Amino acid sequence: MKFISYGAAQQVTGSMHLLELENGFKVLVDCGLDYETKKKSLTDNNRFFDFDIHSIDVVILSHAHIDHSGNLPNLIKQGYEGQILCTAPTYDFCSHLLMDSVNVQISELNKNNSKGKRRKPKATNASDLLYTQKDVMETMRRMVTFDFHKEVELAEGINFTFVPAGHILGAASILFSVVENGKETRFGFTGDLGRRDANLVVNPEPMERIDYLVCESTYGGKLHLDTESPEEILMKHIQTTCIDKRGRLIIPAFSVGRTQAIIYSLHKLYKEGRFNNINVYVDSPLAIESTGIYSKYHAYLNDDAREFLRTNGSLFDFPLLFEVENMRESEALINNYDPCIIVSAAGMVEGGRIVEHVYNNLQNPQSAILIAGYCAEGTLGWQLKQPDPYVTIRGKQIPKYCEISSTDIFSSHPGHQMLMDYVHQYKPESLKKVFLVHGEQKSLDAFQGALSKDGYNVEITEKEKIYKV
Repeated sequence: MKFISYGAAQQVTGSMHLLELENGFKVLVDCGLDYETKKKSLTDNNRFFDFDIHSIDVVILSHAHIDHSGNLPNLIKQGYEGQILCTAPTYDFCSHLLMDSVNVQISELNKNNSKGKRRKPKATNASDLLYTQKDVMETMRRMVTFDFHKEVELAEGINFTFVPAGHILGAASILFSVVENGKETRFGFTGDLGRRDANLVVNPEPMERIDYLVCESTYGGKLHLDTESPEEILMKHIQTTCIDKRGRLIIPAFSVGRTQAIIYSLHKLYKEGRFNNINVYVDSPLAIESTGIYSKYHAYLNDDAREFLRTNGSLFDFPLLFEVENMRESEALINNYDPCIIVSAAGMVEGGRIVEHVYNNLQNPQSAILIAGYCAEGTLGWQLKQPDPYVTIRGKQIPKYCEISSTDIFSSHPGHQMLMDYVHQYKPESLKKVFLVHGEQKSLDAFQGALSKDGYNVEITEKEKIYKV
């Protein structure tokens, strides 16, 4: 059997891995968008594949985040004819995320085409896009859903099982059982793991009896330092900004996973009577569309969330929560200076409505920006966290007069120690090799060094290198 990584090897985004059996049967695990080549546009960076699309027999999707699912419609467009296997929540999330991806491409194309022009032309040439809504619809038609813990036969000699990974609702680790020449090899992909005791989602479960492990490394070498509950951390910022200063608390958050975890904590605080007369605005259409999926698939929630839902009738709805559904309402919110909390996408402050909220509050000393998760180097979110007193937005240097802080309590990835604890569930003498993917080089090096000291055989995966297992 061969293992090859075509994406998220020595970087974070663009997850795409291939398993090839001796009989030629090929499984593609994830097919995500790569956001990390700055020299090209998103479209040009992801247009072509480094393997024969027609040779792929089946695609298995770990979860819906766009760096794992976002290039599936392009795979379909270029000729892949097989099925895409995933969990039911992942299917529902993809129906929104992939359509949103088309809109992002159109927006980027319009922006590029309008440079130096007075009017923005409409993107009418479908060939300029990575894929269209029609390709997304065909992608959804190809998706087939399976429950956790159900072993599924893909072909003679190869089965797979989805195992709960935490991270977001429906996220899965993927365990393969491959029998070749009368010998079984068990090969596991963590997908993106979640942290223990996270809001809403279950804890990640180990895969049983694995020989080889492909492990995500996002926070290798980085500890999650926050020790208080999400509610206590949020309340401190609400107290300081919204109550004491009568200002606006701006929280950049990813639309799927992060936004729901934050709103869930705010709902808890409201039920406890911790804040009153402070409106909470969710300014992200994709987050609004995705929120209902958590209630639909309540059986996938952790015990605390299911009990909260049973007791209160809703995970997210409370009287002070308002959904901002269109640009007109978003622009009106910008001109409303009452104390409030604004949760908006994108999480790394790269595009989306959050950029406008950051731009309009940076110079207001009564406001505060709370970065609630990982921001890749070079993104606007990363720039905001740097000590430089200025940040560049739309070509202008804007002074940072508002308070800017960050927390990792809402991170959907485990920190270094939790990653170590996860791998420690497998004994080094029984685990033949750990392949590290989905991490920046410093994180990969730190994680590899720590695991190697504990006796594990660890390799940082190289893109397109063939590993025979």
